[in-house]
Amino acid sequence: MTKNDGTGTRSRARTGAEPDSETREVEITWAVLAALFQFRIATAEQLRRLTAPGAGIEKMRARLRRLREEGLAEELVLPQSGRARGWYLTEHGARIAGAFPELADIPAPRTPGDKSAFKYTLWHQLAVVRTHLVFLADARKRGDAYGPFDFIPEITHRFAEGREGTVRPDGLLYYCRTSADDARVTNLAFVEVDRGTMGGPRLAAKLNAYARYWATAPLPAGVRGTTEAQGGGVPLWERRYVHFPRLLFVLTGTGRAGFAHRADDLELIARTRYVAKMLRTVPAMVAKLEDLEDEGPSSDVWWSIADLEAGPGPWWS
Repeated sequence: MTKNDGTGTRSRARTGAEPDSETREVEITWAVLAALFQFRIATAEQLRRLTAPGAGIEKMRARLRRLREEGLAEELVLPQSGRARGWYLTEHGARIAGAFPELADIPAPRTPGDKSAFKYTLWHQLAVVRTHLVFLADARKRGDAYGPFDFIPEITHRFAEGREGTVRPDGLLYYCRTSADDARVTNLAFVEVDRGTMGGPRLAAKLNAYARYWATAPLPAGVRGTTEAQGGGVPLWERRYVHFPRLLFVLTGTGRAGFAHRADDLELIARTRYVAKMLRTVPAMVAKLEDLEDEGPSSDVWWSIADLEAGPGPWWS
């Protein structure tokens, strides 16, 4: 996927010169359409931080009004938000953005049939955008290679029949950083975001689903079903990844006590046979979204699900 940090670096890399204001405006508008395709919905402030962090919010609002006038985007007032507005693509806007080559790996967003019902389903997606933004801000500060389109939402991974034979993380994160010995390291992570609306045991059950995906390999031709990868087959996930992505659970909306209870639920299922076997080689960590926003995701705010007693560390530890 083409790297783009949202600041016009693609044009500067080609020409070696700063783009003029008209070119810059086209680039930002392109990035706004792409971001709305990628995340379905975002506020004007989120879009500013994604695509033009050095500019003021009024410029972004004016840009969004122009997109609305052109029939490419719409807005709605978010409930219980002090009249904050979320922006999303129209069907026409989604068709245009869907042709961008940078979005080839990203599923097309669903446009609302009923706006009244649609606005009550959006809080989770806005929390996913918040999560992406903390990694993006940290990467810009650290000089790491992680741009607006290095977070791919909702890629389906099917490993068996039925609903329980699928994992679909909220995002797949590609993050390239410089290690302590100056080596370039690319970290992949499945990101799961929970706002406290899912019961702790249901949240923890996602770990078991990832363990089943990690352990599943196809049987020989002509034989129905699947078998554990450790039993001799090549695991399905190796068709997509060199290494199985680490697991990052980001929790919000529950307070400190709620976070601790949900982390305990995750640790409990981490002790089961399937999950414990996976966690010997696949790191799985949990953090509070508010801590990520306050201290940054590279800080010691992540807890190892396999061993909460070990204390917090950075997410790539």
